[in-house]
Amino acid sequence: MLTVAEAVRQRRSIRSFKQIPVPDKMILDMLEAARLAPSGSNSQPWRFVVVTDAQEKKDLRRLCFNQAFVEDAGVDFVICTDLSAYSKEGYQKRRQESMDAGIVSASEIDDATYQRYIDSITSAPTSQITPATANTYIAAEHIVLMATALGLGSCWVGGISDHKAVRDMLGIPRGILVLGIIAVGYSDIEPKARPRLPLEEILLRPFPSPVDVT
Repeated sequence: MLTVAEAVRQRRSIRSFKQIPVPDKMILDMLEAARLAPSGSNSQPWRFVVVTDAQEKKDLRRLCFNQAFVEDAGVDFVICTDLSAYSKEGYQKRRQESMDAGIVSASEIDDATYQRYIDSITSAPTSQITPATANTYIAAEHIVLMATALGLGSCWVGGISDHKAVRDMLGIPRGILVLGIIAVGYSDIEPKARPRLPLEEILLRPFPSPVDVT
């Protein structure tokens, strides 16, 4: 299996797959990589639907502007986020889990202070869409990198014509948002790496920073 550094360098967006099933063991490896992703307050809002059925993949293709590789992929991961992870109950559950695991103690944040905190951040549920999405994208990238490490290709699909139709088709509950799809399979091509911005263009100040030693 590739190292993390090797997977980062070798990853490509694959839009042409051999029509070969992806073994269940590999699918579980990718899901486990996503499960272990980090998230703010350990919220873990990511939710997934694994699609391997031929008809469902065909239906997803239709809802993804007829992109053929969505149907040809060995497996499509429908990437979702659950806003209930940011409810008062969700925060309290995660806090209790951390306390039970001995990671934090009740004395570190007293109940009254913590209650004021979660009241302040859960008063407007829609305000949690951004952190829920950001945290879920981290888990999604874990799937992508694990796929590469396993010798598979992948492609993020953000172009969905009807998110509600995807939810209805797969029986995804209300309150869970569909963010996109990751198509994964055995690559039928060897694409070249696309150009990337040089380091100096993505740094907002020089690194290493100049140090005045006088």
